[in-house]
Amino acid sequence: MSAPQGWYDAGTPGVQRWWDGVQWTAHERAAAPATLSMGWYPVPGTTDVRWWDGVMWTPYRVRAGKPRPDWLAIEPPAMGVVLGVLFVVLGMLQLFAALVTQNPGNFVFPVLLLSVAVIWFVGAAYSSGVRKLPAPQSAPIVDPVVRPLPGEVEGPGAGWYPMTRQVSRWWTGSRWSWYIGTKFGPRPGHAGPRGYLTSMIVGWCVAGLAVAGLIVAVLGSVIEQGLYSGAMIAIGIIVTLLFGGLAAFALLLTRSRRNALLLPTTPPPLR
Repeated sequence: MSAPQGWYDAGTPGVQRWWDGVQWTAHERAAAPATLSMGWYPVPGTTDVRWWDGVMWTPYRVRAGKPRPDWLAIEPPAMGVVLGVLFVVLGMLQLFAALVTQNPGNFVFPVLLLSVAVIWFVGAAYSSGVRKLPAPQSAPIVDPVVRPLPGEVEGPGAGWYPMTRQVSRWWTGSRWSWYIGTKFGPRPGHAGPRGYLTSMIVGWCVAGLAVAGLIVAVLGSVIEQGLYSGAMIAIGIIVTLLFGGLAAFALLLTRSRRNALLLPTTPPPLR
């Protein structure tokens, strides 16, 4: 029986020819590259060793002997564009308000917002550029520093186990791996402890601002009553509620993602 129509190797390496179901045609194309398994590969034309998730390059590479995310890592890059546009809109609104009031001090905030927008746009462009790097052309690098890799089995019960609703972690059967499963695919999680510590520090610093606001409100209530004391009370209450809510949200969120950022201390439940 004749083969169904489709692209087939026609005897020339790297080239495929269209078979119409009856005979070869004159249409040719470059052969589709073989699917590479996920792993750490040298980036062609560079000295970088970067994580390939089986489909594309990711903003994670081995630096100074350790797997780390790039400083401008944004996944997906489209998210950086969306956030950049959001901060541009906020910055322009604040800039318009500053122009109306003609107060030089009011220009600081819009400049900060627009600067953050630029950072988001640059990060999105950088991460998009990483995805467009040439596909791996050599064997993966398996160094002890990047092991155990996802898919490595060292005992019974190996597999992905949920850490949160969005994140799972690979268990080899005898130990937890640093690699986590996300909606974008398997990703190295070696920078998790640093992210956890940073998030906790930021959360407690914001909580400190809430305490400072509470102190201002208390001072406003004990000094001689007047316009100045009323302003202190109002500002103190607003700062306390605002930063207190942000601190609680940041600390609780970080705590709930503890097993997604840090290696769990106990094995998973038996399946």
